Amino acid sequence: MEYLDVFLVSIGGTTTALLVVGFLSKSLIGHIFNKEMESYKSKLSHENNIAIEEIKAELLRSAKKEDRTIEYEQVMKRYQGPLLHAVYDLQSRLYNIIVQGLINAYYIHGNDSEKEYVVNNTVFVIAQYFAWTEIIRREIQFIDFRDLVNTKKLSELRDNIYGLWQTDGYSDLFRVWAGEQRAIGELMVEEKNNQLTCIGYAAFLNKLKHNNEPLFEKLQSNIVSLSSSGEDSFPRLKEIQHALIDILDYLDPDHIRFPIERRGYVP
Repeated sequence: MEYLDVFLVSIGGTTTALLVVGFLSKSLIGHIFNKEMESYKSKLSHENNIAIEEIKAELLRSAKKEDRTIEYEQVMKRYQGPLLHAVYDLQSRLYNIIVQGLINAYYIHGNDSEKEYVVNNTVFVIAQYFAWTEIIRREIQFIDFRDLVNTKKLSELRDNIYGLWQTDGYSDLFRVWAGEQRAIGELMVEEKNNQLTCIGYAAFLNKLKHNNEPLFEKLQSNIVSLSSSGEDSFPRLKEIQHALIDILDYLDPDHIRFPIERRGYVP
């Protein structure tokens, strides 16, 4: 007799056997189902954990971006005004030199006091611009700008001016290397009340009087040379003036600080 027949007889006939087989089948299916459920729950939990981590990472990235934006806005809130004035003063001086004949009127035909003022004050407005760009560079150097569109635009505008000062595409007059631009800015920077600022004109004149600063002397020499070189130096200065107007338009697009008629491009 087969083992199954013996088993069926031993447990009491066909009906009982069917019940037993049904119970065993149900138990087996239940076991398989529970196993599958546990596997599915484990998989679902793993996927949920991954999704949660991705959401947390995205929230963290957004929070960091927001922090960088706020930090940048705080820096610009402190320094945008002084930078705007430095940009305006320099572009205005270049406009006066190129278009309105400042050198001819007050250096070539001026008295000793006028000559001294034209040279020293022009050096000051150039150095003042370098100072404020250096201050902002220090303040924002640790902010990651990769996804901050506004900061990229300002950086592009400033980099353009850096390039115009140092390019060899023009005459050597007023050629200032990038390192020299930063060095001039550093000479003009001081700290007051735990905040960086640019020294004033009086302090600058005192520095000229008591310190031999080769970088300032180089600029002085360039300005004096304008009296003989004339328009040979204008292409570089004109392009710088145009680039400065671009920064004015970017930082003061509604012409609140400086009206549009006072920020014209050199023809």
